[in-house]
This record gives sequence, C-alpha cells and structure tokens, in this order.
Amino acid sequence: MKVSLLRCDSYEEATQILKNALINFADLFRPGDTVLVKPNMLSARRPEEAVTTHPAIVRAVLSFLKEIKCSVVVADSPASGNFQRIAEKTGIKDVCEEFNVPVFELDQPVPMNGEVYKKINIDKRIFEVDKIVNVAKLKTHSQMVLTLAVKNTFGCVPGLEKSGWHMRCGTNENFAALLVDIHKLVKPTLNIVDGVVGMEGNGPANGKIKRFGVIALSTDGFTLDFVLCKRMNVEPLIIYTVRESLERGLIVDHDVEGEWTSRIELPITTPVLPVPEALRSLARRLARSPRISRTKCVRCRICEERCPAKAINIDKMKIDYEKCIKCYVCHEVCPQGAISLVRRIF
Repeated sequence: MKVSLLRCDSYEEATQILKNALINFADLFRPGDTVLVKPNMLSARRPEEAVTTHPAIVRAVLSFLKEIKCSVVVADSPASGNFQRIAEKTGIKDVCEEFNVPVFELDQPVPMNGEVYKKINIDKRIFEVDKIVNVAKLKTHSQMVLTLAVKNTFGCVPGLEKSGWHMRCGTNENFAALLVDIHKLVKPTLNIVDGVVGMEGNGPANGKIKRFGVIALSTDGFTLDFVLCKRMNVEPLIIYTVRESLERGLIVDHDVEGEWTSRIELPITTPVLPVPEALRSLARRLARSPRISRTKCVRCRICEERCPAKAINIDKMKIDYEKCIKCYVCHEVCPQGAISLVRRIF
C-alpha cells in the first residue's frame, strides 16, 4: 500500500499537481461509477482561512473524475450553519457549478453498526454510491489533537447527531473509537488531505494558519494519518484516532512516495503522553475548560445551540462546568474565536 506526499506550495499550482497524481489512482474507478466527494465543509469560512478544504483541491478531484466518465456529487454535513451559505462561502459551490456537479447536505440518516458502537446514524447516500473520495484538511483539533482523513468522515453523520455522540462517548478515547468505526463503515475508495495551507495551534477553526506545502493521498486513511504524523514529527500515540487505529491493527505495511517533512504546533489541550486508562478520569478533570470572552462574543448563540451537554447560557455569559464534558465543540463552532481554553482552579 502506498502513501503519496506531493510537494505543493500554492493553490495556483495545486489543481494541476493533484490531477497529475490522480492518474495513478484511475484504476480504482470505472466509467459510469457514481462517486461521492466528501470535503471538509466545517462552517461558512473563506478558503484562505484554512478551515475547510480549498476549492482548488476539489476542482482537481472533480475534473479528474469527470474526465474518466464518473457521475459525481459533492456532499458534507457541516458542524453549524446553513449548508448553502457554507457551500458559497467556502468556494465549493462555484467549483461544483463549474463542473455541473450537485452539492448537497448529508441529512438522511440510516442506522449502521460499528465494531465498538452500534446504531451510528450515517447518511444513507454514503451506501448508495459506488465510490467515496474523502478530501480532508490538514488541521489541529483541540479535542482529537489532529483532524486528518479519519476524522473527516465524521461529517457523514447528519447534523445534530454529531453533538449527541459527544455525550454518548464521554471520553476522547471513546470518541476516537467512534471515529474509527465510522471511517470503517464509510470505506473511502481514496483519501486526500489538503495540506497546502492548513492550521496549527488551537484548531480546527480558530488556530493559526500555516503553509505546510503538501497534498497527501492514499487508499487507506488510517495509514495516511499515521504517515502524516511521523512526517510532522508528532508521536502517533498522542493522536487519539491514530492510537485507536494502531490498537486495532489498522495501520498496514506501506511505502511512502515523497520526501516531504514539516513541523506543527499542537493544541494546548494535547496530552504529553498517552493517558493510561486508570488515570483518564483524573486527566479529564484536569483538562482545560472553555471560557467565553465577553469582548469577543457577539451573542450569536451557536455555541449554546451546539453544546451537547447544554452547559452554556449566553444570556448570563456562563458555562456550567458541572455539566461541561470538555468536548470543545463550542470552541470549534464559534465564528468569532470567542471561546478560549483555560486551566481552572477547582
């Protein structure tokens, strides 16, 4: 199994570089296949903000699939906001119109059973198409540490179903097990990670923009994530999804094509070492907590609406820390960067 790491320093050259590389994966598809392209459309952010998959990457994928006579659709289920507005703001709607490709929200759940978790609602169209192309963004993630190929398929879970899973899972380790289950159910034919420009620090929406200069491809998302960790000098065991993948034996023998390496500043919530099971309750109690900035908050209430624990009261500008499960969804969805992550004295 091969992982390809393509050096690419700008989105002006990204479309052609990626199209040239995709030729090597043409035998994965047949003329007439219906292919669902699943980008990261987290929220209504401009492409240059490095929160979502860049439209230049989506353009390369659509152009390639159209040229080999596939029937293509683009779909995702964003964390918050109106889907059509998100498609417009991210530039993905324009690219889809350019190729006459439908773009729609994944909002038709059907229950599926994973290896660890049962009755995971995933959009039924995921299982009706012939192939899936998973097009992720290289970013940090304050809960999972990194969001790469495996985490991106969580977007196949419709809408508010996502918040409920944070409550049901409870811990980061359990949530990682869910994400691995979902990725195994979705079974992307091809995984692509847009790392031309990504995010470090306290991602996935309010971190620091960084030019990583890479586009990564593989038929195996678990191994792709593992390789990216190694090439960024990140210990794979502190990335919850990668650790779960290793424990399940999902990282396969592989060759890496490309000499790309980089560094990434991880979130302040990152564990120094993998937390043993006996200490997870204590570690969770000591983990950073979200705090609302009164000066930055515009009272849009997105954090309040999306908090799975119903711990946020914007009228009072308070968070009930007895309810808070430290999933950091509030930090992720806040469009103003008004949620910081701080250590509290109990």
